[in-house]
Amino acid sequence: MFDENVEKLKEWLSEKRTIQELKAMAKNLGLKVKRMMKKKEVIKLLESYIKQNEEIKKLERPSSSTSASDSIKKEDKLSKEELYLPKSYNKNKLVLMPVNPNWLHAYWDYTKETFETLNKLPKEYRIVLRIYDVTFIEFTGNNAHRTFEIRITPNMRNYYINVPIPNADYLAEIGYITPDGNFYSLIRSNVCKTPPNSPSNSTREKWLDLRKKRKIVTPSDGVLVKEVETIPGSIFKIEEIQNKSEQIWELFSKLRSGRGI
Repeated sequence: MFDENVEKLKEWLSEKRTIQELKAMAKNLGLKVKRMMKKKEVIKLLESYIKQNEEIKKLERPSSSTSASDSIKKEDKLSKEELYLPKSYNKNKLVLMPVNPNWLHAYWDYTKETFETLNKLPKEYRIVLRIYDVTFIEFTGNNAHRTFEIRITPNMRNYYINVPIPNADYLAEIGYITPDGNFYSLIRSNVCKTPPNSPSNSTREKWLDLRKKRKIVTPSDGVLVKEVETIPGSIFKIEEIQNKSEQIWELFSKLRSGRGI
C-alpha cells in the first residue's frame, strides 16, 4: 500500500500541475508550505518527500516472522556443523594458577617440534614437571628454596599439585632428565603466589577504586569481635578445673554408695 501511494504521487507529479494544486498536495502530505514559495520550490519539496520515503522503505527490517524463521535456520546450520576445540594450539606454554593455599593447577601446550622431541626421547630419559619454591628470590634455575618433581607423559596437558607452604611464590618447568641426572628445561611458567591460610595480620586495608582506577590504602580497625583468651594459671582457669573435679568426685561418690546416677 505504501509503495502504491509513492508511485501514484510520482505519476501525479509527472503531469503538468498548477502551483495551487502542488501546494494543496504538499499540505495534504503534512509538509510545510510557505506563501512566497515558487512552483519549482514546491516541486523540489514533493520530490524530497518521495526520496525520503523510498530510503526509509529500503532501511526497513523484515517482518518478525521472517526474522524468526531466519534465526531458526541459522541455529539449525550451527547445530549441524561440527564445533570442537583443538587439542593443541601449537605453542610452547606453561601456566601455573593458584587453587587454594595448598594447591596449584598447571596446564600446558607444546609446539609440534617440542612434542616430537619428547616422543623421541629414549626410555631411560624421564619427562618431569618441576615445581620450585621461589619466595623472595630471583630464580636463576638452581637457587630455589625447595624443588618438587612430578613425572609426566607427553600426552598429559594439566596437573593439580599439592604444595606444603601457603602464602608462597612458586614457579614450574617442564623438561627431561638424562640417565646422568642432568635436567634440561623446555618450558618455564609464570610465578604463581598461593593465598595465606589464616587471616592477615596487616594493619592496613587495601581497596580498589574502579572508577578512578587506583588503589586506596587505609588503616584497618581490625576484627569487629576480638577473641577472649584465658591466660594459663589464671584464677578463671583454676575455677574451671575445680568445677570439673567436683563433678567427677560427685559422680564417683554416687557410684560408690550404690545409689546409681
